[in-house]
Amino acid sequence: MNKTSPDAETLRARMISQDDNRRSLGLNRMAWLLNKQGASVVATSLTSLGMFAIFLVQGIVVARMLGPIGRGEFGTALYFPRDVLLYAGLLGSVEVIVAHAANGFANLRELRFAAMRVGALTGFITAIVAALISTLFLVYVGKAYIIPFCLVVCLFLPLEHIQLTVSAVDRGKRNIARYNLHRIIFALTFPLMALIAWQTELAQAIGISQLWLVCILFVVSKVFGLLPTMWNTGVMSLLLEKLRTFRANRHRGENRVGSKQLLKDGRPYAGAMLASELLDRLDILLMVALADVMTTGHYFVAVPAAALIYVVPSSFGIFMFNIGASKTTNPSLFQFSAGYVATLVFQIVSTAVMMLVLPYLIIWLYGENFGPGIQFALLLLPAYAIKGIVHGLEAYLKGRGRPDTAIRIRIVGIGGLLVTALALYPSLGIIAIPISAIVGQAVCMFLMTISTYKDVGQQAAASNHPLHAGGKHE
Repeated sequence: MNKTSPDAETLRARMISQDDNRRSLGLNRMAWLLNKQGASVVATSLTSLGMFAIFLVQGIVVARMLGPIGRGEFGTALYFPRDVLLYAGLLGSVEVIVAHAANGFANLRELRFAAMRVGALTGFITAIVAALISTLFLVYVGKAYIIPFCLVVCLFLPLEHIQLTVSAVDRGKRNIARYNLHRIIFALTFPLMALIAWQTELAQAIGISQLWLVCILFVVSKVFGLLPTMWNTGVMSLLLEKLRTFRANRHRGENRVGSKQLLKDGRPYAGAMLASELLDRLDILLMVALADVMTTGHYFVAVPAAALIYVVPSSFGIFMFNIGASKTTNPSLFQFSAGYVATLVFQIVSTAVMMLVLPYLIIWLYGENFGPGIQFALLLLPAYAIKGIVHGLEAYLKGRGRPDTAIRIRIVGIGGLLVTALALYPSLGIIAIPISAIVGQAVCMFLMTISTYKDVGQQAAASNHPLHAGGKHE
């Protein structure tokens, strides 16, 4: 029997001790990260819930003002500008701005100004694209009379893009308090103005239809919502300064980031965002194309009612992106599994509770006229529960620099949704659309779970089995 030499025993013991220390350091770093971000997670989750409450009130006010038909017309006018192209039209610039701010970009004033220029540019381009696509689509489905309303609401896109890109600097610097405050203010302006207009019967007073008034207020409210962000971040004063000294600022200054570079760096994320928005909104597109305006109005009420279950897990996406992008801290398989199972259980319980409450909630909030939307809301609940989990997994993959993986998975999910809708529509009719949304999201969750677990396992293996001297694993 061969005996192990004392030197070999000492070397083995030292290697085991190093590996134990490395694992302990990894756990300590993860615990530090979670403790540091814990308050931010809670604050952002509460803000997301608050914003959802604002959107819920907004939906109630608009539904009460317009009725089922008007609600369907307003939702149809907003479909391409807001539901499909709002975030996809940013061309990945928000993620790049967050990364610049997080990586210690020194001249934050210049970064915010570049962010504002990017938002204005992408918003203007997106508005034109949205107007063209909406016009062609509405003519094709026989709803051309909605085109003028759509052209008006497209004007909000440059304003909201500026809001999102400028706020991305605070998000990257983890100035979460100001980031959340500006989100709340921006979201609050439209429902507040709509509520005042509804209670004062402004449409009758100025002699226009309620639908025209709502569309105009939707755009005007974005101007007022953007002003606090522009003022508090110093972008407004810098813009005025640039305008006063235009010639002097035409030359590139030191530590200045260009809008072209931001757009170029954001290209890999643009496709992932477009694929994500297409899958998440494809059921609405099918509803707009196949159903009458009143049924579409019922569906537009069901969507935000069911989306409550999506709010909390989706708010973790910001932090999942940061964890994925971190070069110093990687979650272990156990840590990731614990978070995944906890989120899954939370979504299952929440879905069960919401299924009991939602029918009464819709009638109470929106009125008897929107009762037919209950069947849509109950079927959409599982879809949105799964969507919340998918959003967090996708954010992690993006943080790992793998947006292409998310794109491929989303494309498969879109295929699953379309195949299910085509297969079930002849027998089930319009109810096949929310069922197909469940299938599309479930396919994405299955594939993203596999991809994410594989990535986490590889990172954990790399950190637990480092290369020793000579470049070989011991």
